[in-house]
Parts: sequence; C-alpha cells; structure tokens
Amino acid sequence: MCGISGIVPTEPISQEILHKWLGAMNELQAHRGPDDKGIWVHQRGHVGFGHRRLTIIDLTTAAAQPMESEAGLVITYNGEIYNYIELRAELGEGNFRTTSDTEVILQAYEKWGEDCVDHLRGMFAFAIWDEKNGKLFCARDRFGIKPFYFTENSDGFFFASEIKTLLPFVREVATDYNGLKDYFAFQFTLGEKTLFRDVQELLPAHTLTIKKGDIRLRKYWEVQY
Repeated sequence: MCGISGIVPTEPISQEILHKWLGAMNELQAHRGPDDKGIWVHQRGHVGFGHRRLTIIDLTTAAAQPMESEAGLVITYNGEIYNYIELRAELGEGNFRTTSDTEVILQAYEKWGEDCVDHLRGMFAFAIWDEKNGKLFCARDRFGIKPFYFTENSDGFFFASEIKTLLPFVREVATDYNGLKDYFAFQFTLGEKTLFRDVQELLPAHTLTIKKGDIRLRKYWEVQY
C-alpha cells in the first residue's frame, strides 16, 4: 500500500505553494507509506505530485517516487503490476534503470500511450504527467482494488488515495446525501459518488485525462459473459 496525490492548478502557481500543499497531502496519508516520501513539482508550477512509499519490489532509492523517465514523463503510483516481468521483456530489458514495476508503467505509457492500461494486469491507481502533450493521465485497475479520489475547485484539480487528503481543498466539507442513502441501503456508495459532496471516486476500469482544463473519463474494460 502506498499513498498518491497530485495537483493541477487552474493557473500556474509558485513552486513553494505547490510544495506546501503536496507536503500536507503526504502527511495526511503518511500511514500508507512509512518507508519514504517524495514530492515533485514542475518548475513552471502547473502540476505537482506527492507520494508516500511502502517498498515492496525494488527497495532501492532509484525506485523512489514520484518517478521521472528519460522521456520526461512523471508518475505517482500505488499498487502492483503482476505481469511486470513479462512487460519488461516485451519493452526491452535494456531500457530500464530499476527493477520496479513503477518504471514498467512509465515505459508502457511511452510505447502505447493511454492504451497502456490494456497491457497491465494487477491492482493499481496511478497518475502520469505527460509534459510533451500537456496532459494528466490517471487510471484505476479493473476491479477498483486501489483507491483514487478527486475534487475540483477554483484553484484546480486535486487527487489522492484517501478522501481525507482532499478535504482541505474542497469548497465545503458537507455530506452528499445521495451517497449517504446508498450507504444505508447497500453499505457502499454507487457510481462515482462518495459520502462527501465535492469528492468523487474514479470508477474501476476507468481512466481520467485532463488537457487544457478539459476532463475526459473513459471506460477501458468490462466483464464479458
């Protein structure tokens, strides 16, 4: 279990403010990653990622997150890719600096773009900043094993592994009564709803892309009977 977080401001802001906000987000989900923590902020102040790390596969600092590729892609990721060894072989062993599955996702995105999710087998929630194309690409595993929550306000777009990490950035901490009715009936909320009015959940088997302020959601997989 790791903790991911990120911010895409509506307008570029100072690196100091972004770093402060991401630091607070990291602390709010520190229990998800007791082994390490990291913050990456773009020098132009238009995006930033946070990460709390629980080391499992590659224990070295080379696999620390947020991780940046030689192509300029940056990822913050929580989960485990079960077929990462097979994907390493397919993508070319010589292209890797670490033995982590995190780098496999980066290389997969570099080769297949948003279709990389079709090649991943595992439980995951991640966000990749693609500076070349000016977009944020987020994805959640097929069955929603790993959490991904997000909120929007006038300051920008915020995401994290846990709802409480987002509460400092919502317009008002208020109950979503439709979500509450779902919970009373089913012991969970339906669809993208949560128990908080301004916080949404990225659905299982969905991707979320932000480019030039536009948000696009896409379902990439469903059970076939």
